[in-house]
Amino acid sequence: MTGAKLGWGASLFLVLAGWAFAASDPKAIDQKELCLFCHDEVAEEMAASVAHPPAQDGECSACHNPHASRNPRLLLAQPAILCAECHADVVEALALPVVHRPVAEGRCGDCHVPHGGANKALLSDSGSDLCQQCHTEVESWSDKPVRHKPFAEGRCSMCHEPHAAGFEGLSKKPGGQLCAKCHPVNATFKTKHGGYPVERADCKQCHDPHASTEPGLFRETLHFPFAEGECRTCHDTADSKQPFRLLESQALLCGGCHEDQVTAAREAPFPHVPAGGGRCTECHNAHTGSTLSLLEKPHKELCADCHDPGGASSGAEGRYLTHADEISCGVCHRAHGSGMPLLLSEPPLSLCGGCHSHEHSVAHPMGESSEDPRTGQPMDCLSCHGIHDAPHEKYLHRAGERELCVGCHQVKAGGSR
Repeated sequence: MTGAKLGWGASLFLVLAGWAFAASDPKAIDQKELCLFCHDEVAEEMAASVAHPPAQDGECSACHNPHASRNPRLLLAQPAILCAECHADVVEALALPVVHRPVAEGRCGDCHVPHGGANKALLSDSGSDLCQQCHTEVESWSDKPVRHKPFAEGRCSMCHEPHAAGFEGLSKKPGGQLCAKCHPVNATFKTKHGGYPVERADCKQCHDPHASTEPGLFRETLHFPFAEGECRTCHDTADSKQPFRLLESQALLCGGCHEDQVTAAREAPFPHVPAGGGRCTECHNAHTGSTLSLLEKPHKELCADCHDPGGASSGAEGRYLTHADEISCGVCHRAHGSGMPLLLSEPPLSLCGGCHSHEHSVAHPMGESSEDPRTGQPMDCLSCHGIHDAPHEKYLHRAGERELCVGCHQVKAGGSR
């Protein structure tokens, strides 16, 4: 067998024998050498420029049990618990208001390699290449002609904390405080902003922090007065005690140009609460936006800020908003107000029938001639199906044909109804 590789049985014997020998004399064997006898892929990782100290020091048993474990890769504990024994700073960060999802879920291995790698902090990839593995929108931002310098250079950590932060978007500081690190509030800055003390505001109201098609990183759609530099159309003068004070209430101010939307919201039998109350900026950005309607966020994200009690965005159990994952909220609902409950754009029968025409041709009797015995109202699609929160297949309120049907059709003794 000279020059030939040992068979698996012989290799196993040597490993076990080595551990037995080490048990009687721990100094007699190199733990790292013994483990690498089989795990040559780990040797390649440890040869990289950045090594994990326990691996580099040959302390394999600091993380792994050499014989058996209930955890993957013979780890002494679940990965997050094991990492926390040395990285207490990450554990402390969990108390902050905004926690990066992989950290909150204990998925350290999503970003870090355990033994060694080519990147600082044992990151599995460098710069924005790592971030965009989850944040796929980054790729589309990279195609825009105007890019924020830190973003263009892949330095996400210049503005964002990797584990947790006290501010939205894992920002290191709030609003203008973060931007002021590179963009000092000097005479030039004040002139560009018409003398208004915008350092008190959130720069993201007007500028995209990553990339844009517009100079100055303005968002793609500019509100007309803002685009013309006419701040006085809506605000008090820059040198007043309250320069950002609106000249009138939002309902009156916005209604001066958008009378149809404001009137529709105010007079609708079922107004959308923010719109009916004249709180336009709860949904719209008054300066710039990424959509023609100047919405603060993409449509679904914006609606889910208020209409997400089931935790759709966090993947909670159930199917809340599953239907809305397939279509935009505006397909079925009116944004400002409606003549229908739930802000529906049409009665349920005609609304659902717009997409589900076949189902309506073979459906359960519905309409004024068919009463729902549970509510006394005419049967419609919502009698059996949920728009958002139905927990069963086909968005049914109850599981299976029998459970659903007997809600109305009680089975009497002898099998008749």
